[in-house]
Amino acid sequence: MLLNLIDTAFQKLTKSLSESDWLQEKRQKAFENFQKTGLPNRKSELWKYTNVRKLEQLPELQTQFHSNFYEITCESEIEVYNLKDLNSKHWQEIQSDTNRVFAEINTAMLNDGFHIVIPANTKVKLKIDYHQTSKNWQNIRSQIVVEENASLELQENYATNCLMNHVAVLHVGINATVNINSKKHLAENSALLHYSVINCQENAEVKQSYVNHNGGLSHFIQDVNFNGEYGRFYSASANMTSDSCEINENLLVNHLVGNSKSEIIKRSIASDKSQVSVNAKAIVAKGADGSEISQSLKNILLSDTANIYSRPELEINTDDVIAAHGSTVGQLNEVSLNYLRSRGIPKIEAQKILIKSFLQEANIFEAEDFLDGIEL
Repeated sequence: MLLNLIDTAFQKLTKSLSESDWLQEKRQKAFENFQKTGLPNRKSELWKYTNVRKLEQLPELQTQFHSNFYEITCESEIEVYNLKDLNSKHWQEIQSDTNRVFAEINTAMLNDGFHIVIPANTKVKLKIDYHQTSKNWQNIRSQIVVEENASLELQENYATNCLMNHVAVLHVGINATVNINSKKHLAENSALLHYSVINCQENAEVKQSYVNHNGGLSHFIQDVNFNGEYGRFYSASANMTSDSCEINENLLVNHLVGNSKSEIIKRSIASDKSQVSVNAKAIVAKGADGSEISQSLKNILLSDTANIYSRPELEINTDDVIAAHGSTVGQLNEVSLNYLRSRGIPKIEAQKILIKSFLQEANIFEAEDFLDGIEL
């Protein structure tokens, strides 16, 4: 059923567009790749805990090219280019497979997209708000290039009621630094498919923090590639689900060269009949000596009907590596809870204190945003 909807929407879209030949060719090629691959299923590694059929219960795919799906605020003067107004050399190619087939749908059904270059030796603060302007699906692509010795501070916010397929490509140049803070507070009838690619050059540093709260289906895949030595990547996220919501977070870090460092911290809480799945994987290539990897995945279940799937992975193909990974799934610590209650703190308040402390392990300091949505 979903395949038929996508096919019909693609035919309507391509008949109504007036755009560059190169972009039309990209669309057609992406659609052909999607038809060969098909939708992911439970046999796909990054979708085994995801109910893709939920998408069939949501509104139809968008069939027109619109703009104003995002609002960019910047303290500095930078150029923001719409992808359809550029030539093909600005298009950032990415690799797709069965797990990443929604990137092909994003290209084939692209509604809007932008390209930003942060000039060398500059410091820029960006805020990007992704809006929902219709009841239909939106396919958005963002491309940001941070040039040598530049610094970017990026704040991202997603509409509560979004139905969005977002592909984000970030290129971080030599000696460049990027700080990303992303907030996804979604309604139960919303859906967000997000595929992110980060390419790090020599001595590049990326720090990111994510707050993921609910969503009928929130599925995030991120690929990080160290293409130059002495790259550093730090990622912290806090996930919270309630009702029948579903969050799926998948992170792959490719240590392609030596002396690179990645540190992953994930904290998740599931209540009611909701579900969280977290997969963090690091691959160290042969000869990538001096790599350092740390993965910490901790999870709390607040009900007997909630589910959490947590899996850290290491694939190491060289000898000189420092690596550590761990995962836990449990309930609130009864000893700590009893200690707080013995000091006169009511049970619910004591539970909230423990939850807030748990979330702050990931350096996510907006814990109150989660507490308001927790039924204890």
